[in-house]
This record gives sequence, C-alpha cells and structure tokens, in this order.
Amino acid sequence: MTAPKRTRMPAARRRALIVERAAEVFAERGYDGASVDEIVRRSDISAPVLYDHFPSKLALFREVLDTEYARLRGTWSGLGDGGPARERFTAALDAWFAHVEERRGSIPVLFHGSAADEDARRAQRDATRASRSALVPLVAGVLVEAEPDQVEMLVEVIAGSLASLALWWHDHPAVPRARLVAAAFDALWSGVGARVRP
Repeated sequence: MTAPKRTRMPAARRRALIVERAAEVFAERGYDGASVDEIVRRSDISAPVLYDHFPSKLALFREVLDTEYARLRGTWSGLGDGGPARERFTAALDAWFAHVEERRGSIPVLFHGSAADEDARRAQRDATRASRSALVPLVAGVLVEAEPDQVEMLVEVIAGSLASLALWWHDHPAVPRARLVAAAFDALWSGVGARVRP
C-alpha cells in the first residue's frame, strides 16, 4: 500500500507560514537566540526551502518586522470613518490594543530593540521608522490642519506612547485591555482631540 501523496503548498502560503513560525521563535528567544534550525523545524520544511524564500536569518527577521507592523497599522484604518472624533479615536486605540493582545508574543520583537547583533537592531529601527512614516498620511488625513512636521511629531508621540504601554502591558498581562485603552486615551486625547476633524 502506497502512502498518500502530499500536496505541495503554494509558495506564497509557504512563505507566510515561515514568517509566522519565525515570529514565534523570535518572540520567544529574541533575535540572537533564535536559530534557523528551530524555525525550519517549526515550519516543517528543510533549510534549503527556507533559503529559497529568505537569503538569511536577518532577511527573515526584517520580513517578520514588516509583517507585524503592517498588521498594527491596519488597526488604525477606521480612524477616518464617520462618527464623532472622540469615538473614532477610542475605537482605533481599542483595535490597536486588541491586536497587541492577540499577538502578545510579538511585543518584544517590535518594541524592544535588545538584540546584540547590530544589523538586527538597525532592522528594528528601520522597520519602526518606516511604519511610522506610513502612518503620517493617514493621520494627516483626519486632522483639520497641520504642517507636515507637526503631523510627524504627533505620530511619534502617539506611536512612542503606545509602544511603551505595550511593553508595560507585556510585563503586566493581568491588566484588562480596557484600562490600557483608557490610559492611552487620557494621555493622548488632549494633544490630538482639538486637531481631529469632527
């Protein structure tokens, strides 16, 4: 009796799976402690298959960062929808923290640049900058009026505050999400509220 044939996974799906498993390993072990062998094992592939998709561990790490930040940015998509500005901002904060709660393991990977490897630290800085830059047009689109540098500074304040709270939450996982949302709103609304289109 012959064994059933394994169906070949499409390349895009295989790549996404590798990124997902790598995110888990980086979250658990940090960049320095993560091994390609473990990522390969968890992805149920061979090392050559991984290297078909990513030329190095660093390239895979960059892809993990870009993927995770893109997911986080997606939580802000409702900021420009209809309804009172205060409610839109609260909903955006709640969506952001809901995603962080769901992807709790990725918090240190995204917000704690503790890798000993300089290239990995640079990758984290570059991914953070790129993600914040990508948020600038979205934030500018919901403001009444603001100079470009004002929008950039506002994005830095919002993103930096939320990243710090996410790291704090990582160390205090019993705190309910609603309290994080309320704390972020209290800290940020005074600087944001007057500028957001009603």
